[in-house]
Amino acid sequence: MSLLVSIQLCRGVLVPLGALRLGARRYASHSFQGSLNLPKTTFPTRPNLEKVLAELVPQASQEVYKAQLQEFVEQISRIEDPSERFKFAAERLFVLHDGPPYANGDLHLGHALNKVLKDIIVRYQLLAQGRHVYFKPGWDCHGLPIELKAIKQNDKGKRMSPVQIRSIARRHAEKTVLIQRDQFTQFGICTDWEDPYITMNAQFEINQLKVFSQLFHLGLIKRQNKPVYWGTETRTALAESELEYKEDHVSQTVYVKFPLTADSQQRLLVLAPLKTPITPNTRIQCLIWTSTPWTLFSNQAICYNDGMEYVLVHLSQRDEYLIISRDLLDQVGIAQDYEILSEFTGACLSNLKYTNPMCLGGTTEFPLLPGGHVTNVTGTGLVHTAPGHGNEDYMVGIQNNLQIYSPIDHEGNYDLNEVSPELRPILQDPNDPQKGRNVLLSSTTTHIIEFLEGQGMLFQQKSYTHSYPYDWRSKKPVIIRSTPQWFTNLTDIKQLALSSLHNVEYTPLRGHNRLEAFIKTRNEWCISRQRSWGVPIPFFQHKTVPDKVLMDSNLIDHVISVIERDGIDSWFESEEDISKWFPDEYKSVAHEYVKGKDTMDVWFDSGSSWTVLRDFYRDVLKLDKCPEQLANVYLEGSDQHRGWFQSSLLTRVASSGTPFAPFHHLITHGFILDSKGIKMSKSIGNVISPKDVIRGNTKVELPAVGVDGLRYFVAQSDFTNDITCGSTVMHRINDSLKKLRLTFKFLLGNLNTSQRPILLPIEQLRPVDKYILFTLQDLVSNAKQNYETFNFGKVLGALQFHLNNELSSLYFDICKDSLYCDPEASLKRRQIHTTLFHILNTYRALLAPILPMLVQEVWNNVPCDWLDHSNMAGISPMRLLLPDFSRALEESREECNRFRSIDMQILAVFKEQFKDFAPDITKPGQLSVDVYIRKRDNIQINAQELEDLLQVAAVSIHAVEDLGAEHGNAVHIPGSDSVVAVQAHKSTLHQCPRCWKYNATAQQKLCHRCTDTCNPVSTDVYNRV
Repeated sequence: MSLLVSIQLCRGVLVPLGALRLGARRYASHSFQGSLNLPKTTFPTRPNLEKVLAELVPQASQEVYKAQLQEFVEQISRIEDPSERFKFAAERLFVLHDGPPYANGDLHLGHALNKVLKDIIVRYQLLAQGRHVYFKPGWDCHGLPIELKAIKQNDKGKRMSPVQIRSIARRHAEKTVLIQRDQFTQFGICTDWEDPYITMNAQFEINQLKVFSQLFHLGLIKRQNKPVYWGTETRTALAESELEYKEDHVSQTVYVKFPLTADSQQRLLVLAPLKTPITPNTRIQCLIWTSTPWTLFSNQAICYNDGMEYVLVHLSQRDEYLIISRDLLDQVGIAQDYEILSEFTGACLSNLKYTNPMCLGGTTEFPLLPGGHVTNVTGTGLVHTAPGHGNEDYMVGIQNNLQIYSPIDHEGNYDLNEVSPELRPILQDPNDPQKGRNVLLSSTTTHIIEFLEGQGMLFQQKSYTHSYPYDWRSKKPVIIRSTPQWFTNLTDIKQLALSSLHNVEYTPLRGHNRLEAFIKTRNEWCISRQRSWGVPIPFFQHKTVPDKVLMDSNLIDHVISVIERDGIDSWFESEEDISKWFPDEYKSVAHEYVKGKDTMDVWFDSGSSWTVLRDFYRDVLKLDKCPEQLANVYLEGSDQHRGWFQSSLLTRVASSGTPFAPFHHLITHGFILDSKGIKMSKSIGNVISPKDVIRGNTKVELPAVGVDGLRYFVAQSDFTNDITCGSTVMHRINDSLKKLRLTFKFLLGNLNTSQRPILLPIEQLRPVDKYILFTLQDLVSNAKQNYETFNFGKVLGALQFHLNNELSSLYFDICKDSLYCDPEASLKRRQIHTTLFHILNTYRALLAPILPMLVQEVWNNVPCDWLDHSNMAGISPMRLLLPDFSRALEESREECNRFRSIDMQILAVFKEQFKDFAPDITKPGQLSVDVYIRKRDNIQINAQELEDLLQVAAVSIHAVEDLGAEHGNAVHIPGSDSVVAVQAHKSTLHQCPRCWKYNATAQQKLCHRCTDTCNPVSTDVYNRV
């Protein structure tokens, strides 16, 4: 008959005696598992994406933003003195103004890059600086792409009224805003998505019209028939910011001959005598070069440079006499014998005239005119001048009273009604005689070249590869054509704008030169567009004389008041009686006019968005004046130097009349490229969406890295340059996030085992604990510097280095034994728990701006008692300040330095010695260490603390007169003459079945520490077995 016997070990663990007989040693280790203080937490190793989006994103983002902004408004409302209220806002409020994304299509990675960078900056201000923030998201909703989508939704798109187009466009924009808002929300952005500014909202449009009114009142708005960039596909004028330049555009260039008039030829021969006489019937011709042959029908002059050297050459084989720049003679490529008959300066061409055989029977005379834009770099030194098709040509035309002639319609076709009758058969479309040829078609260029040859005007033609402007929307080449447009004159405000840039900071620094260069080279801004979906330019055209327009300040202000009352769509309605749009003094002539059809450039829309900040200061904060620079930061892509940055700057300084930009700091980022460094494009098929990053995409081998993974990707990059994105990068990020989650799981699990969750004063901590706090303080200081200089990648890099080298490889490793095996309420465990909480809180603070969802989830799992006793309960982890141990550690600096110079040096020597014991010894707990110090050095070493640091079975300290080779490896203490010797050897004791260190006096017997921790009966049980 067998007897079942159970023996009670520590903490009530029942051990069957039979099991001990079968495998006492093996069972011993297992049986004590229940007596260990092992980590326990519900914090998951992997995030649940649906929980993140549904719970953590709102908790860590929208709720935080709304609460802090409400708090700020309440605080400032209690300040009665206006100057104190202004001072409080200036010191306590951080404003980042959102450049509005366009409300068309889904978001791409560039949107995520932009919004996450802004969010990191905003969150850092909340957390590290303890400031309140104002970050209002925006959307840009007017413009051509949305209008084209509206038109395409109707088979009779061209017949739709402006009001119908606007209605469909508005619905499309509203729908897109909601879609994009939901997508933006998933990025974890700290803002109020329910309160954005939208450029199609009524108040925004009224503000924009009032900015326009201010500029008109200052005399900066004018209407001119002037060359503008024109999109033939989109049928509208284009601003410089709406262009992109294709570097490999190929044009067919022509060298064309224009004959001097007989009188001019005689005058030239007087001023520039010939080396060889010519016959009276000889015809001297000016040789020009152009890359736009279609503009030759608009030629009004030929320009030369007064100071350049020209020659009259005789081509013997062709028997032609040509005027060419001397410096460009070889470049023209005359492949035959020639003789230079005369040399002269450009001044000799003054007041000469020529004829154009292409037009008006070839009898009309045109002038040769001086032009500073003529150079000897390309061409012939004689420049074909068509004032209706080029800005420099236009300036020459205005100065010399030339006709601003541009017989091209809005589709890029020759307007047959505008050309002379003899040219109509030449320029009409062969497939549609009622329509002119399209100037951008290669067949048109070929036809013109054949016509030139037939007229005896073609000297030669060549293909020419060069940079050429394309419409960034249609991706088609643009033309320059002259049309009546509205312009903002920048000449008078340019210096004001340039002066404002000196009060702005830039990241990267090259942003200053880039923006300054764009401002310097811009003299005016074409703000009118020939579309329906936009904010109207409030002017009236005469019914019978369209070039006669009516606009003044009173009229503009009256139109704005009507729009405020009746809505902006009322402007676009077809009305027989438009008298309501006229103030009393103009009602008598209202019947003679119609409402203008032009709308404002969308850059004027978004460029006026600083009014949102102005209204916030005035209407919400009740300030009687606004800060000179309305926002602390503007942050957008580097292409916005010629777009939003510039339009915001110009509208602000022009309307305020002060040399202050709307921004204090201008930050620009690059663009997202694929892993091969190629720009992402749908046609190439290399586009990666934010959804692909968050949820993963097996087709492109992307792991699901979640919301924080997307944010980690943004933060770890050098955003001032272009950023590559691909499978390799995302897998590396996934690994980093796993490491962070495991670290937090370790911290939370061990904090959960504390019986007394109260932070000990720092002076009561061990040297190793204080050392870790010193490294945390250094990490915080480093992070603050990098956050403030926007080097977010360095924040992550330093934190990962600290995690790997100071925590995983050192502190966590050495404290596990005490955490798991020491008595629950021991002082050492409390010291470690205090340090672990400081680690968790520091990592919380450093990661909150970058990985807020991870931080929020961690904080939700921190034991409540720890937060209660740390005075952190009820406070969002997004708003707790950065920890600062500097003062508390000051008195421990010397102690920490000793730990670094002695204990850490001993650890380094021991690690080298440990390698020599392989492969028999695999754990430091199998070794004991003797440390020898010289009596005269008076070095204080704590054996127990060193045993924890080395994780060995035992440490013995020996004081000797002098050190020799028999004492082991010597350690020289930095900064002193002191020496310590370290000698490791295999422990002669037995393995403790509970802590596994070789420090037990007998086999299967607990060590002294484990004996004190467990029930004393357990110390003798195995001896009886």
